[in-house]
Amino acid sequence: MKLSLIRCALALGVLSLVGCSGPPAQHYTLSRIDSQAALVSKSAAVQSSRGVGLYTLSEISVPAQVDNLSIVVRQGDGRLMVLGEDKWTGSLSSQLSTALSQALTQRLGMPPLQKLVSEAALSSVTKVQMDVQRFDLIPGQSVSLDTVWSVRFPGGKSFLTCYTRLQQPVGIGVLALVQGQQDNVQALAAQLAETLMSRKAPAGSTCTGG
Repeated sequence: MKLSLIRCALALGVLSLVGCSGPPAQHYTLSRIDSQAALVSKSAAVQSSRGVGLYTLSEISVPAQVDNLSIVVRQGDGRLMVLGEDKWTGSLSSQLSTALSQALTQRLGMPPLQKLVSEAALSSVTKVQMDVQRFDLIPGQSVSLDTVWSVRFPGGKSFLTCYTRLQQPVGIGVLALVQGQQDNVQALAAQLAETLMSRKAPAGSTCTGG
């Protein structure tokens, strides 16, 4: 009898722990396959081999208050709120770096080189650097991605520094926020790819240099 009571107590304890645990965390990524870019990836690869050549993408800096695993949203009063159960699959800076690298690879037909590889041929490598000024997620309203980025072409005599502001309206829910920023990353990659192929300032950005 006592053994049965003990077993019942243990079972109730386990059930209570299960009942108190919150919902499982949801994980999101900024990476996405752009079907439109995939259609032109072969022709882009040909253009890349003729004009872009080797290129690198440096580590991307983002505002410290949003660079973590948990998704951070901006409330209507301007305050930031961390979503405990909604997370990126890696830090935001690493998410942006991976997503942008994949999008550039899709458009140019080749990925950015790793640092150790590029150092063997610095004179023939185009360098891309990026500093994210704003990464805002406003639930049910919009998402914004503001960046300052620079491209230094081989030889060090030709460069561009650009400021790009991207914004998308979004619906309700975390998934809508993530998908909106995925759209922004794809748009940013398209501008970068255009610059790498043409060596000119892309439409939609404010640039200096030459």
